[in-house]
Amino acid sequence: MDKKVKILGIAPYDGMKTLMMRLTGQRDDIDLTVYVGDLETGAEIASRHTFQDYDVILSRGGTAEMISRISPIPVVEIQLSAYDILRSIKLAEHYNDRYAIVGFPGITKNAHFLCDLLGYEIDIYTIHNPEEVGSTLSRLTADGYRMVLCDVVTNSQAQQLGMRSILFTSGSESIEAAFDQAVKTAGTYEALISKAEFFRTLLEDYPYYVFVYTEKEELIYTSKEHHFSQALMASMKHYVPEILAEDTKKFYRDEGNLLVAVNGVRKLTYRQTYVVYYVNAKKVPLSLIKNGVRYIDKNQALEQFYSSFYGLTNPFGVHTSSLELMNQTGAPVMILGEDGTGKEDLAAFLYSQGQFQSKPLAIIDCSRITDKSWQFLTEHTNSPFSDTDTTIYIREIEFLSDRQFKELFSVIRDLNLHRRNHMIFSCTTLEDEEINQNARLLMNHFNCLSLPLPPLRASKGDIPNLANLYISNLNMQLAREIIGLEPEAVALLKEYRWPGNFNQFKRILTELFAVTDTPYIKADSVSKLLMREQPAVLSEEGIPFDLSRTLEEINLDIVRHVLAEEKGNQSRAAKRLGIGRTTLWRMLQSGG
Repeated sequence: MDKKVKILGIAPYDGMKTLMMRLTGQRDDIDLTVYVGDLETGAEIASRHTFQDYDVILSRGGTAEMISRISPIPVVEIQLSAYDILRSIKLAEHYNDRYAIVGFPGITKNAHFLCDLLGYEIDIYTIHNPEEVGSTLSRLTADGYRMVLCDVVTNSQAQQLGMRSILFTSGSESIEAAFDQAVKTAGTYEALISKAEFFRTLLEDYPYYVFVYTEKEELIYTSKEHHFSQALMASMKHYVPEILAEDTKKFYRDEGNLLVAVNGVRKLTYRQTYVVYYVNAKKVPLSLIKNGVRYIDKNQALEQFYSSFYGLTNPFGVHTSSLELMNQTGAPVMILGEDGTGKEDLAAFLYSQGQFQSKPLAIIDCSRITDKSWQFLTEHTNSPFSDTDTTIYIREIEFLSDRQFKELFSVIRDLNLHRRNHMIFSCTTLEDEEINQNARLLMNHFNCLSLPLPPLRASKGDIPNLANLYISNLNMQLAREIIGLEPEAVALLKEYRWPGNFNQFKRILTELFAVTDTPYIKADSVSKLLMREQPAVLSEEGIPFDLSRTLEEINLDIVRHVLAEEKGNQSRAAKRLGIGRTTLWRMLQSGG
């Protein structure tokens, strides 16, 4: 073709968008625009465009199928190759618990072929539509499966059920093949649909956001880019039958810092009936946001949980269903754990599943409380302590002064705050130390349910699984194809004490991922990075060791210094350094 083929790419995850853009730079026959969107979100993006905008739409799996139903533009599906599936299988091969492959026929057909060819004994389940995902995963959970290898649709629901998951990501060869097919398709496809042109030009310069639904509650037009919550979008879809019957409806929603006014009307156009929403969003004052006091809504809470290391990997197999059961009692909850164990992430999840999820979550950070913000909390009528039927999360109560804690205790008791609202507390605990006495007083007096979070070192055997799950997530986000860690690298991770727990583990893995240009993360990279995590050691004169030498020499001096302080006891020295005795011995041997 003489001109470039204009392709609209709709990727189900960020990593695919990055890879598509990278491969486009190597071609001179296509002009690519890429958005990220899965299923309904992807279909909504496609609905904004007509054949005059693009020649072909490129997407994957169920999203491609859904777009083909509503868009006049031809759709080319990015197929998952056998190599794409094999790469995910390799990431999961050291997983100890039961796992299965779940996917549409295009995935499971190749999976059966690979397993038969390579002798893998992996259970494979085929689904034919998104509605089957929930029941299939529930059945697998009941049968003892703890992880699935799956596509984006299944991945999202697996996280909500507390299952671990590894996403099938598309490699460069699959996307290149789809580009070739898109060029061929554009050369032969010439059909146009006049109705799509109408929706493209509708209300282009209108100051409000405009959403158009069919009588079947299908969103077929959006006037411009938006960041409204799924809850608001669900409300508009829900009210379509009511507006069709009564002609109009107006309602309001609080979208974080925005007050959103939605006006829905029934429209008859070209002998067809539609529901058109005109949406006006205005900023509201942030008068309630003080030092140490902030608010988030349900969608923000869920985003925080599922983007955290805890939500991505579900360490220790703690199922979200157990947290939901804890919510049903309505009793206060005390979350206990070291720094980095995910206390705030679990508090966000508890709120998002609780009975007051329709109202914002009030977060009171005791580590940032000032005299002014404490006065606001205890005296102002807009304080969260004046609320009813809401969720209040008071984090890190160990930072409260004695005076502040006594006032807090009195407020909760005298105002029945724990009965009018759902109270969540958190307190940082340290290994081999008693629980903070103020935390224990709250637990005993207000009958708090206890939610202790174990440190990462309490289950070092799970570290390989957690690392591979997180590497899979990074592969998806950053369009990389790292398979895992060398066995020696895994051993180093298991030997380290992880004082910063999951937050530190996530940071270290992210940096290892960034500096690795081989299929496997090497032990040498892990060793250097973990050595850097050790606290600085001073000489007897209080002067840092000579930093002009190599990192290996400096680390060896540190090891010898700590070993001397421990009078040659290698076990105590290794514990202080946060490494295993094997690593300590290896370093001493390498230094002569």
